[in-house]
Amino acid sequence: MYLPAAFAETDRKRIVGLIRQHPFGLLVTAGEAMDASHIPFVANETPDGFVLEGHLAAANPQCAAFDGGRALAVFSGPHAYISPSWYRTQPAVPTWNYAAVHVHGRLRRIEDAGRLAAMLRAIGAHDAGFELEALPANYRAGMLGGIRGFSLEPERVEAKWKMSQNRGEADRRGVIAALRAARDAMAGEVADLIAATLPQKP
Repeated sequence: MYLPAAFAETDRKRIVGLIRQHPFGLLVTAGEAMDASHIPFVANETPDGFVLEGHLAAANPQCAAFDGGRALAVFSGPHAYISPSWYRTQPAVPTWNYAAVHVHGRLRRIEDAGRLAAMLRAIGAHDAGFELEALPANYRAGMLGGIRGFSLEPERVEAKWKMSQNRGEADRRGVIAALRAARDAMAGEVADLIAATLPQKP
């Protein structure tokens, strides 16, 4: 990831927070060919950081990387188009503000059935209408047999919060006002992230 210092985010809680709020990411592996799968992830915090977990269909060729293969997990957070007309400072050009996290590491197979079930319950935690244990035993066993779980322990984490930090305060306030006026949920999230970059009043 191209990561100018002005846009680098290092706060672990904010990084894990973005992954949890936007858990549907991209798992990229490179074997004989480069492969990618769009899947939900679970982020579990540890004393030293965090670990990602997920699963693929057993037939997915990326499962071959689960024995220590290198991988990249990509997460996209809030984003919005930024018009140069919102800046006080001119001339200017359009851009896009966004938050994203790249997690590099090695994949390890999850063999323990209890750990795999816990990961599936975490993925479905937002759905009060689904309970893994409520499925018929044979059906549940077949479902678990058809997937392969993995963990990804980060070796390198790149987090980019591109939120107009390269612009002056007046320009950023103009962007915030325009995004909030759009009355769009994601634009509002971006506006809040930009607001967090402004000097805090006593």
